[in-house]
Amino acid sequence: MFGGHFAAALAIKATEPRAPTWGLVIGIGVCDLLFGALVLAGVEHVHPTPGQSPGFSLEFIDWSHSLVMTVVWSVLFALLFVKRGRSVAFWCGASVFSHFVLDFLMHPGDLAVWPTGSPHMGLGLWTRWPIGWWFFELAFIAACSAWYLARARRDERFGGRGLAAVGIVLALHITNSPWLAPTG
Repeated sequence: MFGGHFAAALAIKATEPRAPTWGLVIGIGVCDLLFGALVLAGVEHVHPTPGQSPGFSLEFIDWSHSLVMTVVWSVLFALLFVKRGRSVAFWCGASVFSHFVLDFLMHPGDLAVWPTGSPHMGLGLWTRWPIGWWFFELAFIAACSAWYLARARRDERFGGRGLAAVGIVLALHITNSPWLAPTG
């Protein structure tokens, strides 16, 4: 998921409007931000697979994306928001954990339970459904966006830019379509 992660942030914002949008958007990206840093440091490994969905193979992502480490990253991120209240801290932490849940649907068995552990999991919609995953994610985005827009219309804490936020998420999803991906 790509746009789906951002849609999850919108749905969480709709659930807890006091949570800062910037915190939720960063939260959904914590695992990928860590992944990027760990790949650059040589700790985690990825290689491109042109013409094969999703376009890359994640060989080792256990420190940024395993179940146990995602819980750790979620708790640490939530602690940054404790002064804003328990509910806000919980939902900011949940934004980090939502990344694992959504990746579980898409990733083809490359998500470890714990770092360097042998059990790995993932339903693999990217590989099992090379084009269909995009429509699955679009449906998820639509559901999250509908929830967000319904709440945004009734609550002025959203800043009156609900349609713009949804439009950005949809644009991100469109740019991540299998039809625009390089075929190598």
